[in-house]
Amino acid sequence: ESSFPDRIGRFVLLKNACASMGPPVFAPSDTDITVAAQAALIVTLNTCCTNVNNALTDLKDVADPRAASVKPLKSRVTRVVNRVQSNRAWAAKVPNVKMAADKLRGLKPPRATAPTAPSDPDAPPVKRDRGGQSYRDLEGYLGKLISTLGKCPAYDTGAPTDITIAALTTLQTTLKTANDAVPDKEVVLRDAQIDRLRIFESKNPLPDGSASLRDRWVRIKKAVISQYGRTSAEYALVQSIKY
Repeated sequence: ESSFPDRIGRFVLLKNACASMGPPVFAPSDTDITVAAQAALIVTLNTCCTNVNNALTDLKDVADPRAASVKPLKSRVTRVVNRVQSNRAWAAKVPNVKMAADKLRGLKPPRATAPTAPSDPDAPPVKRDRGGQSYRDLEGYLGKLISTLGKCPAYDTGAPTDITIAALTTLQTTLKTANDAVPDKEVVLRDAQIDRLRIFESKNPLPDGSASLRDRWVRIKKAVISQYGRTSAEYALVQSIKY
């Protein structure tokens, strides 16, 4: 992520160098690389980065608590099984409780709460909730466990508060709410990342017909050479400013 603001910073240096040239002033033949166009592009680039940061924050606001909520689940489920196994009256329910518990303990949702940023600016976005199925499975198996515990008479009586049916139901509701929200937020983030990557690096014309930063960077230097010459003081100002 840090490479994008760094490139904006270097592009500001390039724009300022172009603005300082002259007389005669820098006057490229293509209007999308004039100093004014460069300044407008800087605003667009910053907006793209802000959009990604905002989308990432929105996603993590939901995905991070979801990931945190399932971390203690394995130990809690194990204690549920132990509680059911400790009471002779619930012996007939042990196999079903253990089956649902084993399913829950066997699932390993991804640790990362945000998808990997795309690397190809011209590839179509892949719209999916990373690890979403694992969390959906947790939600489903937790529901089965809760349903089975409901058939254990007086299960909640004297039970530790974090393994009561009510506590487990609250956790399932929290999971469902997050599972419903995360996919849409991932799509927003992925689209923002793709838009930013295209504006920075695409080799193809952008949807509005403009060109990417990388494309313009190359043409700006060529325009400086064309107007002032490769050995000019003006070209020396921009020659070492790398994308």
